[in-house]
Amino acid sequence: MRYPDRVSWLRRTLLRIVATLPAGNALFRYDCRIAINLARGTFASWHDRLIAGAMLAAGLAMVRSALAAQAWTTAIWVGLGAGAVIGLGTGRLVAARLRFHAADGTLAADAIRSASRRRYLLVWHALGIAALAVLTLLARPSILTVTLPGYLVGAVAGQLIQRLDPANIRIGGMRPGRTIRTIRAGAHQPAAGLTAAAMLLLALALPVLRENALGAVAGVVTAVLMLALTSIDHHVVEFMRLAGHGPWRILYAHARAAALFAGIAVPICWFGFAPFVAGTVAAVSVGALVLFAIRLLAYQIYGERFAELAFSLLAGLLVLTAFALPPALPVMAAAMLWALHRRARARVWLLA
Repeated sequence: MRYPDRVSWLRRTLLRIVATLPAGNALFRYDCRIAINLARGTFASWHDRLIAGAMLAAGLAMVRSALAAQAWTTAIWVGLGAGAVIGLGTGRLVAARLRFHAADGTLAADAIRSASRRRYLLVWHALGIAALAVLTLLARPSILTVTLPGYLVGAVAGQLIQRLDPANIRIGGMRPGRTIRTIRAGAHQPAAGLTAAAMLLLALALPVLRENALGAVAGVVTAVLMLALTSIDHHVVEFMRLAGHGPWRILYAHARAAALFAGIAVPICWFGFAPFVAGTVAAVSVGALVLFAIRLLAYQIYGERFAELAFSLLAGLLVLTAFALPPALPVMAAAMLWALHRRARARVWLLA
């Protein structure tokens, strides 16, 4: 059987399995079909499949190598944290999908029934636990006893966070989510970059700071400011893509404030404080801009929730590369940016 025939056979088999699920899981069957079609469209060519397979194999190998080199106590904490992060992401994603189904989906009647919602949650979280268990067994089986409880804690937290999302809350007839979107739009303006640079310099100029604490303070403050300057509104990115703006144009519109902040703060820290302070600010800024570019490109390729999931996986792979093989980090980041940019450029003007 040739490879394309095998892929077609595997897709038909998965669809048959999904079709045999109980009628109460119509929501799950619907999302499964979307996921299968999305994966088929995303990895349509041999080139995309080879890149995805290579990145998956490299990621698993680096995870196994990094965990094997750590002490058992350290590996326990890493496994607990990883399980909590995966559970948190899955919980938020499932809760958001249920909200979409209940408000705008074609299966709203199923989405508002408590029994269907519970089955939907249980099935997706069962799949998440199974996937996490397989990854843990491949990486380091001894930490399986903490990754699964960590997943459950993260899943519960994800449900609570989704319910407390400012976009879903109304206070006195007003939605805080609208104010947040306004702040996000202003954070990309050059004035925001100038303000952030001034805030960093004022924090470093405090007389209570000792010289040996300047590097740590600079790193923490820069990370917080870059997090504010690199926020993303999915609706704005989608509108710019549909209007014909290319990936570089969208990146420039969103990253100019952060780039201006780094361009001002690094030289002033070099001459006004110390070279190691400037180096800390530069390293944190470059890392934040690279992650921001990866996330922004993912938003141009996928939907909001799937883009967040893809970004989390890619960011985790970069972190593992930084720990396991630091010299390969620039190469890995450049390969990710190139692959994402190529796919984002092909989606300009596309309606679906």
